Amino acid sequence: MGIWKKQLMLIEEIKMMKRTVMLFTLIILSGSLVSFAENSSFFKEFFAMDTATRDAEHATPDLQVSFAKELGFTGISWTGFDQMAELKNALQSNGLKLYAVYFWGTIEKEGFQIQPGLTDILEIMKGNEYFLWLTINSQTWKSNETESYQQALALIRNVADQALPYGVKVALYPHAGCWLDKTEQAYQLAQDSGKPNVGISFNLCHWLKVDGPETNLDLLIRKVKPKLFVVTLNGAEPPGDWDKLIQPLDKGTYDLKPLLKTLKSIGYTGPIGLQGYGIQEPVKEHLPRSMKVWKELVTALSNYEPIHISTDDLNAFREPVGTWYSGADAMIDPQNEALLTSLPGVGVLINGKDGKTNHLITKEEWGDVELHIEFMVPKGSNSGVYFQGRYEIQVLDSWGVVEPKYSDCGGIYQRWHEEPGIPDDQRGYEGRPPRVNASRPPGIWQSFDVIFKAPKFDAEGKKIANAQFVRVIHNGIVVHENQELSGPTRASLFNDEAPKGPLMLQGDHGPVAYRNIWIRPLTDKE
Repeated sequence: MGIWKKQLMLIEEIKMMKRTVMLFTLIILSGSLVSFAENSSFFKEFFAMDTATRDAEHATPDLQVSFAKELGFTGISWTGFDQMAELKNALQSNGLKLYAVYFWGTIEKEGFQIQPGLTDILEIMKGNEYFLWLTINSQTWKSNETESYQQALALIRNVADQALPYGVKVALYPHAGCWLDKTEQAYQLAQDSGKPNVGISFNLCHWLKVDGPETNLDLLIRKVKPKLFVVTLNGAEPPGDWDKLIQPLDKGTYDLKPLLKTLKSIGYTGPIGLQGYGIQEPVKEHLPRSMKVWKELVTALSNYEPIHISTDDLNAFREPVGTWYSGADAMIDPQNEALLTSLPGVGVLINGKDGKTNHLITKEEWGDVELHIEFMVPKGSNSGVYFQGRYEIQVLDSWGVVEPKYSDCGGIYQRWHEEPGIPDDQRGYEGRPPRVNASRPPGIWQSFDVIFKAPKFDAEGKKIANAQFVRVIHNGIVVHENQELSGPTRASLFNDEAPKGPLMLQGDHGPVAYRNIWIRPLTDKE
């Protein structure tokens, strides 16, 4: 082939590459590239509340659902029980999902009342998986009155029992101005209801109205995570009235990224809804802009990606794994309060029938990490979470302990002198008790959220910085900050120190269950 032909071919290849780059750029700019964060486990379900989809031009379920589909929403929620048959047909024909139905219950001194029509709706929507968004109001009770709390529990249990045969969950909806107005209050009610199909909704606009942005949202979300079924958000400019607190996502000064980062760090993969109550702009104008901003937010956080350590099986852990097994959920054995049992299925790791088996040790190793992990112990039981297999945060049934020690739940376990000749009562050192006892009762799921920094070494392998628990959060309460460790704690997997190591879950000290394990390697700048 002559040199001039080679040059012509090279020129044509360059032109083709330029056309390809230009086309790819146009696709991105046009917004038709749908692969944003496709491989992520997070934020896959983004639905529009009907408060954001309804106006004069979109008055019917079909018009609202079809427009939501056109914009890329995965479904919608609905207020009240009207037009439910039409809504069901619209969702089916458009291939979208119903996420929630908002309705009310009231509690008064003479009893409780549920919005009429619930039974009919459960039948109409039979076969659909969705939440009943329950808001609770009262004309006579205040939320801090004990009798009103018991009345609310009776209402919640009644709704939960009606919903259960249909496979429907109940998400308590804290609403400013109602009897149930606080997220923490909703969480406590969900826990105290004793109903596994009862959880809560976190609603950004109502949290801003009731608690204000000066409260610690990160700790709140971590506290309520075990019962967090659904999240709603919107643009906002607090403080102010609803015109300030509910805006399209492209308006307002409130930064949503910290909330979304917290949701990622705790492994929240549930649905997120877009609130639109009271927005005065036409739906066809504000809703597309909100979807555009949502995609930008998801893309901006695509590098903030925790790793899920699956508890559906034991593939993430080194052999031997002993008698650990996966069940659908854990609970105290009704025949023995010191043991755990499980429901058939997968999702929760339990250390055998008697709670005495091998430790679980991950195949993967890490250095600096952020960890979210949830655990359950029965009465009197004991376990531990070891970072790098070396540094333990204690897991223990410490419910009711007034003055916690290093050996109580959330404590940094002590180090141990192995040298001969030292009395046993003087061998332990450097144990740190939690600031407060944040423990929940046995048989209730608990959580740790930990930022851990590994020890640092110079080029010759000499240690130049100790390992450090930068922050330990137990059930939404900070129990440690900036605690250095001069070496491995007692009963560690290794006696030396290293830049990386596995996560170890203690399995030989008593029955324990673990779930929702998410670990995120930290960057050098974090």
